[in-house]
Amino acid sequence: MGQNVKEHLRLALRMMLKPLVKLLVSQGVSHGDFSEAAKDVYVEMAIRHFDKTSRVNQSKVAILTGLTRKEVKNVIDRAMRSDPQSRNYSRPARVLAGWHSDPRYLGPYGVPLEIPYESPVDGGTPSFVELVRTYSGDMAPRPMLKELIRIGAVVETEKNLLKVLRREFIPEALSAELVERLGQVAHNFFSTAARNIEKGSPEEGVFERIVFAENGVTPTTLEMFDAYVKNRGQEFLEELDNWFVAREKLEKTVDRTIQTGFGMYHYIETPDAKSDLRELLIERGLEVQENNE
Repeated sequence: MGQNVKEHLRLALRMMLKPLVKLLVSQGVSHGDFSEAAKDVYVEMAIRHFDKTSRVNQSKVAILTGLTRKEVKNVIDRAMRSDPQSRNYSRPARVLAGWHSDPRYLGPYGVPLEIPYESPVDGGTPSFVELVRTYSGDMAPRPMLKELIRIGAVVETEKNLLKVLRREFIPEALSAELVERLGQVAHNFFSTAARNIEKGSPEEGVFERIVFAENGVTPTTLEMFDAYVKNRGQEFLEELDNWFVAREKLEKTVDRTIQTGFGMYHYIETPDAKSDLRELLIERGLEVQENNE
């Protein structure tokens, strides 16, 4: 890799890390914690993508990552001792999406049905228990219902039926679900950006576009734009979700092993977002030191 490319990657890395490190510092996650997490990822990527031997070559991994062999061994030992992490954060979202898109749970004009908690007859009337089994794997229906009621996505009617009020699942601030979602969203975005950087031809890239106000906006326009994006963005995402459901019906007998999706995000950039540490230090009164070497 050319030195020029490395330098640009380092600059891009600093920019990418700014909002993340701000969050980490606010929550008491130290540089040491971040450093250990970075070591884990360096070792994993080196093994996964650059070491094709049948057994892990720790010396090669150390060379690829710049870590010592002891550090590589510590990372591997830590990984082998750890328990598999749960991946439950998206299950409520899948249940709500299924309730809004699966024809078994839809009435006239595509309006979600009010359903009982469970059907008196196995395989009979569509029920919440059946919905959870279909869209949430092995998670118990009762805790799922309590969570959806707690966040205001589902209510119980006077007829002892369950009514869904909204399609999207938004975890509460700093919940375990939201923190895990942060990792997944960032992973998906950076995967797309990296893929497009490394593509060999225009046809190999994936969709990645952005629109922005070139000359900035007023607070009033920002508020209006936020409401507009939330409304139209939700409509488009629901359209894509329905498209996936239709394709799943057509291909239900075919193995589906590739995970894909589409995400949208609204960003707000403050004036200091792209200034660097040198500019900040000068702003705080630190004088520029001449290099006399």
